[in-house]
Amino acid sequence: MHSNSRLQHNKSMAPHTYKDEESTAPVMPLLASGRKKRWSLGSLFFSLFFFVPLIISRPLPIETWILQSLGYICFVALYIKAINQPVKSLPIYLLLMFLLSVACSFQNPGSATIIGFIAFIVGYYNPLKTGLTSIAAMMLLLVSMHFTMFDDSNFLLNASLLNSIVLFGFGVMERKETLYSLKESKQAETLRVLSAITERERIGRDLHDVAGHALSSISLKAQLADKLIAKNKIEEAHREVKALAHLSQSLLSDIRLAVSDIKQLSLGDEIAKVQALLEDNGFSVSIYFDESIQGGLAPAQENQLALIIKELTTNTLRYSKGNNVVLSLTRTDGKLVITYQDDGKIENAAMIKEGNGLTGIRERAASINAEVDINFTHHPLITLLVTIPEREQVKDAQ
Repeated sequence: MHSNSRLQHNKSMAPHTYKDEESTAPVMPLLASGRKKRWSLGSLFFSLFFFVPLIISRPLPIETWILQSLGYICFVALYIKAINQPVKSLPIYLLLMFLLSVACSFQNPGSATIIGFIAFIVGYYNPLKTGLTSIAAMMLLLVSMHFTMFDDSNFLLNASLLNSIVLFGFGVMERKETLYSLKESKQAETLRVLSAITERERIGRDLHDVAGHALSSISLKAQLADKLIAKNKIEEAHREVKALAHLSQSLLSDIRLAVSDIKQLSLGDEIAKVQALLEDNGFSVSIYFDESIQGGLAPAQENQLALIIKELTTNTLRYSKGNNVVLSLTRTDGKLVITYQDDGKIENAAMIKEGNGLTGIRERAASINAEVDINFTHHPLITLLVTIPEREQVKDAQ
């Protein structure tokens, strides 16, 4: 039942990555999503070459500078809008960007720089055949405009064509890399689900093997005791009841051993998960983790610490305006020291009130006798101090 619901959940999530089976064309993640956002916005730095011909051609009328600056600002606004749009809404934005580039090129050959951004978007969002057709149409249009509308502007034409080809190639490569990542993620999720199903089946078999014989014996002993009581053989019935109690205790112990063998999410697994989640949302993550710590923690400690780190990550994703996260787990004098910090600035620490998330962290820390310090002086900084039990205590806890 659980495996079916999990598979149904995965199917319901699929449209976010792929279209229905009728279409094999993938739905690409937005250029303004996840890690791509920083690169997509950072690449606007190269669009500043738009102003190089204007600077070289000084002095120019102030009207030319004003018009070109407005044109550039409008292009950047359209570009930012475009990378936040789904594919079906892109054509109108790309057309406006192209027309604006052409309009600017009457006074500024530097507009060849920004035409390339259109080619990059086309290369990323479209299959190779569709992308090549679109770029070929744009180039033919540029060539025809060169011979009909512009005089002596070979630089503009050549620079536009070269820039478009190069950035279209970058878009195609980014598309291939993204498709490969999507395929890997899908395969990893499938393997994870299959692994979970296999693990459940193994647990079911183990429990069946452990409990099957014992329950049959308990049933027979109970029936025998009932018959002995009916024949008024109380002493013999007592012996069977005692044997029944012993069998049930033994069964309970065997079931506990079987259940304790179930693989739980380790602290290292949780750290790997939150790192991937933060990086997918544009954060740069630095992890300092002494993996030898894991073996020294009791299961209750490891579970609670994994949940605390998960909650800290959730808080960062919800509220932080920073870009970097540092998570450190070190061992000092029999203590595990955990520090978690992001670089989101805190304007007024005195105004911050702890909500359910931070309260939950304090409660989880208290449940494993860990000391917790939460500081908002400049940046959010959470420090946990956990006593690592001796090996014998860990075994007892297990």
